[in-house]
Order: sequence, then structure tokens, then C-alpha cells
Amino acid sequence: MSLTRKEIYMDDNRSVNMPQTVFNRDDFAEIIGQPMKPGTIMIGNAPSGLDSSLPVIVFIQGLRNDSALWYRDNDMYGLAGAQFQTVFLELHDTAGVPKSNWENGELLASQLEQIFSYFEGRKLFLIGYSKGAVDAQTALIHFGKHHLVEGVVSIAAPHYGSELADLANSRPAGWLANLIGANNEGTKSLQTGVMNHFRAITDGLSEAGRNKYYTIAGDKAGPLLSLYSIGGMFIQGPSDGVVSVSSSRLPYGNELAVGDWNHAEVRLGTNVFPVFRETLKTPFPHSENHSFIQEESDEALAIFARGGKQAGTAAESFFVENGVERVVLNWVCSQEVSKIILASPRSNKKKAYDVNPVRDDAYFYGAWHHCIELDTPEQGEWNISVFTEEESAYLFLVKFHSAQNNLYRLVPALDKKSWQIAVPEAASYRLPSRNFNVTYEVDFEPSVNGRQAAKRPSATAHHNYFVSSKSAEDEKLTITLPDKGEGTYNTTINIEGFTPSGEKIQRTAVKTVYVDRKGRAY
Repeated sequence: MSLTRKEIYMDDNRSVNMPQTVFNRDDFAEIIGQPMKPGTIMIGNAPSGLDSSLPVIVFIQGLRNDSALWYRDNDMYGLAGAQFQTVFLELHDTAGVPKSNWENGELLASQLEQIFSYFEGRKLFLIGYSKGAVDAQTALIHFGKHHLVEGVVSIAAPHYGSELADLANSRPAGWLANLIGANNEGTKSLQTGVMNHFRAITDGLSEAGRNKYYTIAGDKAGPLLSLYSIGGMFIQGPSDGVVSVSSSRLPYGNELAVGDWNHAEVRLGTNVFPVFRETLKTPFPHSENHSFIQEESDEALAIFARGGKQAGTAAESFFVENGVERVVLNWVCSQEVSKIILASPRSNKKKAYDVNPVRDDAYFYGAWHHCIELDTPEQGEWNISVFTEEESAYLFLVKFHSAQNNLYRLVPALDKKSWQIAVPEAASYRLPSRNFNVTYEVDFEPSVNGRQAAKRPSATAHHNYFVSSKSAEDEKLTITLPDKGEGTYNTTINIEGFTPSGEKIQRTAVKTVYVDRKGRAY
């Protein structure tokens, strides 16, 4: 195709939630398309003394990102461009409308064809950040572009989904997610059940073995009370505050590094370009794959979650059982607030706490986190209230650092369509069954082979919502998903029981399962 240079400018038609990016004409050798528009390809300036035997490096954005994440406040372009020919892409997320890996993957497949033609058949090497690596696999494996590419470096990618995507699509977060637009196709596609299904229909294909895959991850969920420590509250195991180390791995991938980086630091050239630089020159080393296998296990419960609509003052209560070492409270809403009011169990006197709002740039993009830490909090019922000037919505999370977290556990069934709540014997024998309750809420969204089904005329008709409850009188306290056919089942489980010594305990779990057309669950 014929390529012409386009004028580089600042686009004023993007979503108000997306940062504006200003380009300089000399930053790139060629712009194919319109800057900051989905489908655009930006050809980097060629380094002096370019070795044409080296592959062309293609950088792919993540969820809600645009291409500037590689060169705005990041030296990746400078470092990589000093040795390699570089290319930067704009996917659907650039327009402020995150799309699923299927839609981004189809667009990326078309872009890869254009880049391959532009460079007259030179092989490509893809660098995918976060969801961008999932989009890359979709393009290579499901849209048949593996033959254009030598290898893929996957940086902090949620190959098995993210618990934060589950949370963003859960019942407690529903009001807030709808208000800020977090309930989008991109976030939905990264729910753990959806990505487990993607792995099942992807990893066994012969196309998955046509390229070499390398993974890089971070395990720094910090600094304290930053966005990444807040994200780490909800993620099981080591993480970068957005993606767990476990989810970043591929069963056939070569892990290059797990470094002391959070989700923002792991994409910086200074940190990771030296890690994968030599891989770009020798993409097929004789190294042994780690053969990582994802296994589902019993889950300790450490979170309490509530949410709703907010107009003026919103209030919630929560119980702290005896022996809790520390709690972290996180009030997430669409507006900044400077104070949170807490009332402790003994005095019940209200105390105002100053908070420093932290703006989310991932799954709750545009929302504000407001956190308070309490060491050795009093046992009993606490009350929290928050005032906003304008109509808003909120998600309230409590993270318990407590030995009691292992008292009640979710034990998944082999078919992954139900969970049993393991109750400590001392608690079940000591207390009347009527005082132990489990409520679970299921949001079901129909899909076809992992892709969201066509929209129905009414948005409310598109989702099916189920509520059920059980008490300790119910045999084995088993939670079973309704049978609504193929699609995504996002389940919020609220447990209210007692410790063996008699104190009230509250916990919440959010689980996402994908059921395919044959009834198999992932």
C-alpha cells in the first residue's frame, strides 16, 4: 500500500477520561493513519547504522493506554530505537473505548500485515504490555498472523485474568463501574474465568507453538497506600498491584524476570529493556521452558466488600473480629474527598480522618481511592461515612490482616460450577445455625465461544441477575451456579458467621466462571 506522511497534532475528540498527548513531527519517521486514532501505525526513526538482519520491534499498548505509554515519561523508545527499528500502534483503547482481546486482536492482525509489507518482509518482534500481550496472542494464534512474527515479549500480562477485573464487574462495584465506564468490554474480557477459557481454546492449538514467548513480571505492590498497594489488597499472591505473578506466566513461555517493579515501573525502558534486549537478537535460545501450570485451590477469605449509589452522605458498617492485627479501609468513588468519618465500637464517637485521594488508571479508571489503615482495631461493629458534593457511587473494601482469614474457605468443585464453604467445627457446633448466613449474587452475561453475545435492545435484558442465600442448616453450604447456558458468571459471595470463640465475622469473595456451549466451566 502507498504510505504518506501525516501531520502530527493533538486530538481533541478523545474521551474526557483519557490524557491528551502532544506529538512532535520529528519524533517519528512516518505516521500511517491519524495520530491518536485506533488503527494508526507510527514508524519510529531508524537508528544510525541499522542492522537490517534484526527484527522490527512492535510495541503494543495495554488496557486504556495509547502508544505514548512507551515514550511519554518512559525511555523505552530511546533505548530500543538506538539499536532497532521500532513501531508503535494505536488499538481501540486509544479512543477511550476499551475493547476485548478479540476486537483488538483483529485490528492488530491487520496492522501487522501492513507493517510486514512496509518493511518488505522483515520479521517482527512484539512487545506487549499488560492486556496488549493478550491482544497479541489473539492476533497471532486466532487471526493467523504467527508467520509474520519471530517472538513475543509479554510484560505484566494477565494471561489468566485479573481479580481486579472480576471485582470491577462484581455486584458491589456495579454502581461505580457503570458510572465511570469501567464495565467495558476490555475489562470484561480480563475476568479470570473468561481468560481461563481463552487459555483452554488457545494453548492447545498448533499455532501457539509457532512463536517463542517470553514473560516479564513485577512483584512490587507498592509503595504503601499507592494505587498498586491498593490493587494488591485484592489480588492473591505476589503481584505488581494490577496483575499477579502467577497470571503473568504462560505454560510454554520462558520467564525472563520477576523484578521489584509495580505495574507502572515494569514497562519502563530503564528497568526491562536490558532484560529482553538480547532476546530480540537471538529469539530462539536453547532454554528449557518453566512449564508453569495454573491450579485452582482453596481460597482464604480476607476481604469485605459493599457498594452502591451515593448522593450526599453514604454510610456502611463492618465487624472486626477479635485478634485482627490490621485493617485497610478503601472507599472508592467517582469524586475526590478529603475526609472519612469513622465511629469505633466502644465509644461510637465519630472521628474525622484525613485521606489522600489516589486516582485509578487501571480497572476503575477515573475513580478515586481513599484509604485508612488501622492497627490492632477494636473488636466489634465499626461505622464509616463519606460525603460527596455531587451524585456519585462507591465501592467500599476492607482488607483484614487476621489469623481468622483461614477459618472459612471456598473449596471449588471439580466441575468449577460450585463452591463449598468449609466452616470450622467449633463455630458450627457452638452457635445456632440461624445466625450463620451466606448470600450470593450472580451476574450472568451470555457469550459465544468467549466473545460477548450481540447486544439485546435493552441493556437490562442482556444481563440476568440471581440472588440466593443459605444458612448453616443447608447441607455442606454449597453454592451452585444457575444453569443459563454459555457465558460469564460473575458471583459475589457474602459470608456472615462467627469465629469459634463467638465473635461475628464478615467476609466477601468474588469469583468469575466461564461456561462454554458444552457446559464445561473454566
